[in-house]
Amino acid sequence: MRRRGRTRIAFRFYLLLFAAMCLLGYGVYIAVDSMVQRTTVIESGNMGNQYTVDAVIVRDEKLTDAEGITSITYFADEGGYVFEGNKIAAVYSSGYSQTDMNKLLSVRAQIKEKHKLLANSVYGDTQLEQLEKAVMEFAREFELVVHGDASGNLQNLERQLQSAMDKRQNYLKTKYATDQNLTSLYENEASLVKKIANWTNNRVASQDCIGSFYTDGYENYLKAADLESTTPTQVLSVLAGQQPPMTSAQRGRVAVYREVKPNGWYLLLISHDATWKPVDGQTLKVQLAGFEDHIVDGTVMSSTRTGNDLLIRLKVNGDVRPVLNIRTSQALVGEEYVSGYKVPLNALRDQGGQVGVVLTDRGGIFVPVEVVTQNNEFAIILPMAVGALGEGQKIRVF
Repeated sequence: MRRRGRTRIAFRFYLLLFAAMCLLGYGVYIAVDSMVQRTTVIESGNMGNQYTVDAVIVRDEKLTDAEGITSITYFADEGGYVFEGNKIAAVYSSGYSQTDMNKLLSVRAQIKEKHKLLANSVYGDTQLEQLEKAVMEFAREFELVVHGDASGNLQNLERQLQSAMDKRQNYLKTKYATDQNLTSLYENEASLVKKIANWTNNRVASQDCIGSFYTDGYENYLKAADLESTTPTQVLSVLAGQQPPMTSAQRGRVAVYREVKPNGWYLLLISHDATWKPVDGQTLKVQLAGFEDHIVDGTVMSSTRTGNDLLIRLKVNGDVRPVLNIRTSQALVGEEYVSGYKVPLNALRDQGGQVGVVLTDRGGIFVPVEVVTQNNEFAIILPMAVGALGEGQKIRVF
């Protein structure tokens, strides 16, 4: 009997010990599972993504065109800075005659030779010597700048040189008014200048700008002032190389030059990434193809999604000259890091069409959030209600 009693006590002891170990193990499992897999802690974080896009460049530019053009002479340098009022080009209409131009050049060459003869025949003319000295000084300075041996504004020097030459000519014209040959040359010059003026139209800059004489036909189709109304279809047509439609007013007119504002330009980006949700005012970093060492910052003005095509309108503050003659390009775009609360994607829960997270330290309350951006693992979120979330709070993962 005693032997059977001891056996029953041993069995119960081991049974209770086993139950206690199972209970302890389950508790440890629940605790570890809760800490490692089922909950996480809200952290402050940053995030950004990179996208490959097709880009169309838009400049803030004004196109000057004309009709009935037979010839154009440019006075400004391609891509050079032009001040308001400076002459950019001379446009010759259908009345242009190269014969008349050659005659004018010939008459002026004869006047120049006549001036030399008269100047050499007169000694002690102090005023003429001063006028001649001024001409020579400006001519020398102009030559040095042209050959890169000195710095200076060529257009200003040209005006100063022309002014000095005009003063010398006027002096000689007055001093030797009785010289019939010189008088005849002056009359021929005046007649030819008047005739040529009828078919010559000098164009001057309407603003301080970068001057350019290369055009691609999109200047009136893609305007900085019309960016908000530009559609993905329009941008795709430019990327495909389709020529823009021409209005009746544009037919028969020839592009002469562009006046381009030097600082600030725009990008129209086309992306087919269905997950990209750019935010107005967000800063993006853009690297155009072929500009590996040149990355620009652009600000998102607005975006439009049509089917699979996402159009992003971007403003770039910077020198326009690197893209002065570029219309399309591929580009690598990186989102500037956005700040917020960083959580794993499996912490996001959809409840009645509203995305949010579930707090564990406040009785499992659902907190609606805005997903600012995300990648394959994490999301940057902000609570819809200010102060509803904070760093260090525990949330459920699913």
